Amino acid sequence: MKTIAYLAILLILSSAALAGVTNPLPTELNLKPGESGRFKFQIQTVASNQELNCRYYLTEASVLSVKFDPAEIVVPAGTVREVYGTVKASRSLDYGAYAEKFCISCFPTSSPSGAAVAVETCDLPIKVNVVEERAKDNMYVPPKPFSAVLLLIVVLGIVTAGVIGYSYLRHKKEQNRKIVLKGKKRR
Repeated sequence: MKTIAYLAILLILSSAALAGVTNPLPTELNLKPGESGRFKFQIQTVASNQELNCRYYLTEASVLSVKFDPAEIVVPAGTVREVYGTVKASRSLDYGAYAEKFCISCFPTSSPSGAAVAVETCDLPIKVNVVEERAKDNMYVPPKPFSAVLLLIVVLGIVTAGVIGYSYLRHKKEQNRKIVLKGKKRR
């Protein structure tokens, strides 16, 4: 009986998805009302032999606006992925300290044994001081990446506007030339 229990535990542990999560950096943001700041954290699957799909969510309703980018992420086995987020202090917030907590839930993208264990890490803090004036700058975290689709739309819009503008100017120039030619014929 002990052998069966031991084998069952080994089977479960061999297919377990292991994920490590770091606390967000910076540990604290100083924001003026209406400002936003960036933070980051890591999801590590270095000790895992499975690819994980991870999602993040706030543990309760927030007075701060918190957005993660991307909204979820796939972390290949044996790797580390950085996840970024943006927190915004609304203009109506009073000065003071605010703390929000979020959870990360990770589960295998596939399970060879038919059973999967989800890993959840909670109580990860996002601390924000809403201040009138900052005593020090916040740690630099890169801005949210610009979407390739959005970039393509902007570039196409600029090119289209240029083509339309050029056509319009060419048409106006042609009209002015015709008016000048008509004026010369009357003389």
